[in-house]
Amino acid sequence: MTNASPTIAIIGAGFSGLCMGIKLKEAGITSFRIFEKANKVGGTWRENTYPGVACDVPSHLYCFSFAPNPDWTKHYSGGAEIQAYIEKCSADHGMEDHLEFGEQLVSANFEDGWNLEFASGRKEKVDFLINGIGGLHVPRWPELEGMDEFAEKAFHSAHWDHEHDLTGRNVAVVGTAASALQLIPEIVDKVKSLTVFQRTPNWVMPRQDPPYSDGQKKRFRKFGWIRKLHRLGIYLSFEGRFPLFRQNKMLQAWARKQALKHLEEQVSDPELRAKLTPDYPVGCKRILGSDEYFPALQKDNVNLVTNPIDRVNSKGIIDATGTHHQVDTIVYATGFKPFSLLEGMEITGPSGQKMSDYFADGGVRAHNTVSVPGFPNFALLTGPNSGLGHNSIILMIEAQVGYIVGCLKAMQRKNAKSIDVKADLSEQYDVQIQRDLQGSVWLSGCKSWYVGADGRNYTLWPWSTLKYRRMMRRVDPNDFSFEV
Repeated sequence: MTNASPTIAIIGAGFSGLCMGIKLKEAGITSFRIFEKANKVGGTWRENTYPGVACDVPSHLYCFSFAPNPDWTKHYSGGAEIQAYIEKCSADHGMEDHLEFGEQLVSANFEDGWNLEFASGRKEKVDFLINGIGGLHVPRWPELEGMDEFAEKAFHSAHWDHEHDLTGRNVAVVGTAASALQLIPEIVDKVKSLTVFQRTPNWVMPRQDPPYSDGQKKRFRKFGWIRKLHRLGIYLSFEGRFPLFRQNKMLQAWARKQALKHLEEQVSDPELRAKLTPDYPVGCKRILGSDEYFPALQKDNVNLVTNPIDRVNSKGIIDATGTHHQVDTIVYATGFKPFSLLEGMEITGPSGQKMSDYFADGGVRAHNTVSVPGFPNFALLTGPNSGLGHNSIILMIEAQVGYIVGCLKAMQRKNAKSIDVKADLSEQYDVQIQRDLQGSVWLSGCKSWYVGADGRNYTLWPWSTLKYRRMMRRVDPNDFSFEV
């Protein structure tokens, strides 16, 4: 390893991978490449193109602090606008020379550096490996009997078939969480009939998504302090919601009141309202925002089914009561496999231990959400317990990137060829994280993608973003073993 300029492979060219590349370049470390399985940057915003796709974090907070965009069209930007922003960031910061498209990592083995093998057959060796593929990128399909028997068109919302015209069709949407909430209002007036299968209702808040006026955008461009103040206001308002997730009684009562008021104002039928009212604390599942979802469900051509699905057959879906819902298109809006950090790849440390086995034996975990003991010169972006229920993941990504750059600089100062987090400290950190999560709303009993089958919440950070950013501000060399 050349300490002045280690060779680095970044896997994934979404927000986290590009942020890593930009900050490495800024730190004077230029011998890195970003390997991306697709043919362009973007990550989840490249993959998800379903009708109505948008972010549930306000635009001015869902962007890099070092690359503000004064021209966001509205408070919550659509997927295409975010994708354009990512592409512009990549171009503006000169990432094209570092990008390698069409390369999907399938294995990485550490032996005096990381030996990488890609699906294309390509092999590379680098000093340092950074996994930036993210946690929510592999579509989760429901396990329903007879899915393969369906004779008509079926696809996942994350793989939207734009060639399949829904006009005049009888469509079923399986799922009522974030993606379904966005796409249902977009297709409801186009289809002949829409059957929506709901397993669990969600807490839905008003969206409040006004467009930015030309005057506002002009002021954001001309006066940076106004834009920064606007971003700060959004950040503080979202950060102020955090006690809700620690089951603060006053905030829980306020949030429940706001959500029920929104439901009552938009749904007059008490029977339908009852079906759409959750029976778990606000925040236990992801809080959603929409002004169009409830009105869409009340259209004459919509049928909300709350009975469980029994099976799928060649002509539609049969629910638990035996009722057959005949459709010609099924959209599975069933989300993603949570934090599938190693999907499609096998990472093996110098001792021969596989990272998948390490996670299976003791749970998905990483020291400071970034480092995995026994896997030197390796880092995770948006790793275990770095997700948020209340604020922007971009804040977490920037903190992680700064921390990884700090690890690389610590190696350089010690003239070391490898860095590996100490196993005992990593274990202590994980025990503390799981202890801190106790008493949170996420462990209050509802079933969500936040919590694994083993009962561990390995997705969410248990405290404020301020506390996380403070923790990640400095790399403590005593946390690591260095090989010189």
